[in-house]
Order: sequence, then structure tokens, then C-alpha cells
Amino acid sequence: MKYIMLVDDSKTNRLVLKSMIKEYIRENSLKNEIEIIEAENGKEALDLTQNRKIDLIFMDIMMPVMDGIEATYEIRSIDKKVMIVAVSALDDDTNKAKILINGAEDYIVKPVNGEVLKRRLTQYLELIDLRGAKRFSSSPYNLLNCSIYSRRLTFLIDNDLHLSEFWEYYLISGQKYSEELSDLVKIFYGVGAWQLKLKYKFVIIVEESEESLYFTMNNMLLLNPEIIKLVISKNYPNGKYKLEDDKLTFSLNKYEQSFKKESKEDTQFNEEALKEIKSEEEMDTPSDELVVFDFLDEEDLEELESILGELNSTMLLVGSSRLDEGEVLVIAAYIDKIGRILSRYSETYILSQAVSQLSDDISQNREVFIERSKDIAMLCMGFGNDLHMWIRKLFFDGAPSIDFLDSSIISNANMISGFIKPAQTQADSLDDIFDF
Repeated sequence: MKYIMLVDDSKTNRLVLKSMIKEYIRENSLKNEIEIIEAENGKEALDLTQNRKIDLIFMDIMMPVMDGIEATYEIRSIDKKVMIVAVSALDDDTNKAKILINGAEDYIVKPVNGEVLKRRLTQYLELIDLRGAKRFSSSPYNLLNCSIYSRRLTFLIDNDLHLSEFWEYYLISGQKYSEELSDLVKIFYGVGAWQLKLKYKFVIIVEESEESLYFTMNNMLLLNPEIIKLVISKNYPNGKYKLEDDKLTFSLNKYEQSFKKESKEDTQFNEEALKEIKSEEEMDTPSDELVVFDFLDEEDLEELESILGELNSTMLLVGSSRLDEGEVLVIAAYIDKIGRILSRYSETYILSQAVSQLSDDISQNREVFIERSKDIAMLCMGFGNDLHMWIRKLFFDGAPSIDFLDSSIISNANMISGFIKPAQTQADSLDDIFDF
């Protein structure tokens, strides 16, 4: 028997969630295998957890007496195996990040979508079964360390939204372990996008010790290991990883910086240099504050969004047998339009050069693009996704800097070009991918 607890101060919210779970139970003939328990606040949930075995908790965040964040922390401290899933309002990003840090393994946004909940319930119950098995609890999930860590963060990925949640949690929520974290997350995002394009579902599990993070992605058996290794070598050459069976694991030192420490004199010199090249407005903006930029004309921004939507739809053909020269020319044309718009602004001129060059390379190497489409499908999707996120963050949600994601967009563009250029220039292009 598995016990699922619904924690919410709203009786209506509990009723809605309970009805969805009961429907799932009926559809899967689990009537005698799952029991639902309810709690009105975090304190009541904590008390119930101390007195009986709970397998899965759906935890609201904003509650009286004890909120979901504190309750999650307290429950996790006494029960390492219980799965806690945050149930959060759509615009509550800060609290969602906090509850994940304090021990929740996933979150679902309100209002809860019934079909999404059913799909995730299947994954949750499978993981709970694995967690109860000796092989899960007596050994680590990662491939690089034999220690067992009580803190594990699990991302269940079955669509692009879930993958973007993984990205945003580590790159936008404010966690700053080391400079290399960005490269590592981009690798996982790219490989994950490749999996989703091939209709695979997978899990990313992050295990944490005092000094290190271990990122592990499963379901790797059907991917081309040589392409994975090539992408890693070009995007994260100093990363410590292991690819074996159905898993890919990276380890990351949380506090080790990949750049050399500056002396006091160097710091003072750099600050003076920055003052000469930064505008007064930029100097007044705190470095850790998200800024919404407005240098693009409204018409250009709308056109960019429209073109990018068309590009990403056409990019779905990359890697499939349906791709022909006409489709490749359409892709090149969309990318060229994006490059032309970006070239109108000094803030995006360098970015526009890389985008326009990619358009030229695709147009001039159409046959090779088709031949290698399966190899570059992941890169093409990453290129489109990065552009989409670049627009969303810079001009709507806010970004930490004006060059946010530039390096990732340029590196993906150069990687694609490196794959499709003639043999005599391909090696040089790959070597220059990160020489912006």
C-alpha cells in the first residue's frame, strides 16, 4: 500500500487534486494499492509524517501555521525517502526555487492540469518503487562516486517545459556554485533536447555533498555516444564525466572557480577600465539584478518572434527523412532574416554576424546538411531554443546582462557550421567555436 498526502489549506484545492488522483487510481486499477491522506497545513503534514509512513506528498507553498517550504525542510530531515512535490502558483518562481532547495524533488504549477498530473504520477510511483528497492537505497545513482547522499533533486523530463524548468532552476534561480555550472547545464539541456526530439522520456538526478554536485541523466542507450562525446569535448572540455550503459554523469566542484583570482591591484584596474566602457545607466544597475531591455523596435521584436516561431517549427524536420533541400533553404532564409534584424543594432551586432554566417553556411552546404541532419538535430534544436529564451528573458522576463546567452547561441551556430562545412575547413571551424 502506498500513501499519498495532499497538503493545502484550501479544501477546494485538495478536493480537485484528490479527484484527479482517484481518477488515475480507477484508470490503472490501483484501488487497493493507494490511500490518500489530507493535511491543512505544513505542521499537520509534519505530524502525520512522524506518525506513519508516507510515500508521496503534494505540498502547497503558501499556508498558515507552517508553510510548505519549512514543512518540506522538516519532513526531509526525518524522512529521506519520501517524495515531495511542490504545488505552486504559476507566478511564484522565488518560492518554487526555495522549496526545491529545501528538499522537494519536483513541482507542478497551479491550476493543475489533469493529464500532466497523471503522466507524472506514473513516473513518481515508478521512482518510489525504485527507491524502496535495495539497489536504489544502498548505492548512489551517479557513476563517479560510491558515497550515498541524502540530498537528491529529481527532474522528470517528458516535454520541453520540464527541460526548461531544469535550465531555469540552475541558471536563473540565483544558484552560484561555480562558473562551470553554466557549461554543465547547457550540456544536459542539449542532450535532453535531443532525447525529447526522439520522443524519449528521461530523468535528471542531482546528488549533492558538501563539496560537489553529481548530475546524472538516464536513458542514454539509444543516443549516439560519439556525438555526445564530441559535443562535450567542444562545449565542456575540462568537465569530469562518465558515459556508461544508460547513464551520463558529470561531477562539479561547487566552489572551484575556473578563472584565476585577481589581486587587489588587478581588481582596481579592471573596475576603472569598466567605468570607461560602461554607460552611466549600466553602472547604476546592480550586477545581480534582472533587467528588461528595450533597445529593439517593437516591430522588429514582433517580427523576430514570428520568424523564430516559424524557424523552430521547421527545425523539427532536421533529423527526419522528410527533410529536403527546399526545407533546408527555408531554414537558412529564416536564420538570415533573424541575422538581418539583429545587425541593425549595435548591442546585437556580434550576435548577428554569427547568425548570418550560419545562414550562409547552411545555404552553401545543403546536401551535407541533409546527410548529417541526424547528427546536428540536437544542435539545431538548441540553437532555436536559445534564441527563444534570449528573446523571452531580455525583452520580457529580465536577464542578468545584455549579452545573456550570446556565447551559447554563437557556439551552437558555430558547431552546426563545423559539422556541415567542407572537410578542409571543418576542423578549423570546430577548433574556433569558443573563440568569440
